[in-house]
Amino acid sequence: MSICSNILFLRILYLVQVSLQVIRFVIPIGLIIKISIDMYKNMIIKDESKRKENANIAIRRIVASVIVFLVPTMVNLVMSLIENTTGQTYDYKGCLSDIENINYYIELSNKEEELKELEDKEKALNEYEKCKQEALELVKNNLSRNKPPTSSSGGSTTTVSSTSIGKKYNLSNSELSDIAKICYKEQGTPTGAAWEASLMANRYELYGASYGSLYNYVMKCRWWAPANSGSYKSVNLSDSVLNAVKQVLVNGQRPISLYVDEHDWTGDLKKLSNNGKDIYNFNNKSNYKPNVTIIYNKYGAVYTYYGHANDSSDPFGYTDNAKKIVSSLNSRS
Repeated sequence: MSICSNILFLRILYLVQVSLQVIRFVIPIGLIIKISIDMYKNMIIKDESKRKENANIAIRRIVASVIVFLVPTMVNLVMSLIENTTGQTYDYKGCLSDIENINYYIELSNKEEELKELEDKEKALNEYEKCKQEALELVKNNLSRNKPPTSSSGGSTTTVSSTSIGKKYNLSNSELSDIAKICYKEQGTPTGAAWEASLMANRYELYGASYGSLYNYVMKCRWWAPANSGSYKSVNLSDSVLNAVKQVLVNGQRPISLYVDEHDWTGDLKKLSNNGKDIYNFNNKSNYKPNVTIIYNKYGAVYTYYGHANDSSDPFGYTDNAKKIVSSLNSRS
């Protein structure tokens, strides 16, 4: 698009054109009125020298009126002379004619802005779909074709006896150590740390593809409080915890199902519900029924109870969305 199609330039040129038109007519009219007054005065003045002086002034005003009136013509002549001398075309007249089409260019500009907005929205949607597809593919690639592990009650705590086969992650020693410390800080035992590591991998594969790596997801997604605060750094990591987390993430042996994506400590729970009956005693493990108890936390999350790693661990569970994604992809595999 040339400068003559630029809305701002056309508006400025329009104001200049209007100003020149006003000057072209107003000033000559004013000068003519002034000349008429001077001629009238000349008729009643008896001093010959004064008459000549007034006559000269009148002539100058007449010349000025003619010059002002011819300003647009002179501008056209100057532009033509410049074009003939330099050999370049400045399309001055074309710009003037485009002023009449300013509404067209305004409408065209608005359409271009609308088109750009639509393109931005389409780009954002494509990026979202891309991330979503990457996440689904990641889950699909890591799904176990085995049946989900069954739950069995032993004592006061519900435990899971089977193992899910998950993706094996290539982590550096420092990355594995950091994650293991966070897991231990969250659950306090090697078994609980293994469950926590499994949950990390599950959530990354379900929701964290945009972070690029499991380690980045754990450290930056702000889901794990020890990672956010840096409190994990003070953990004195034992070999048993490190080996438990390594078994999960490096060897791909997860003690929970691939769709388990939630857990809460009892201080963050709002209520439990068993078949419509609300329960507020969160410390009594007998109130938790696998695949039955619905857990509500203070932040608005709602999920189904899956199990406890041991007596001291948090209750783990799964959202309907996670279960649906994993079940859907598992049926395609």
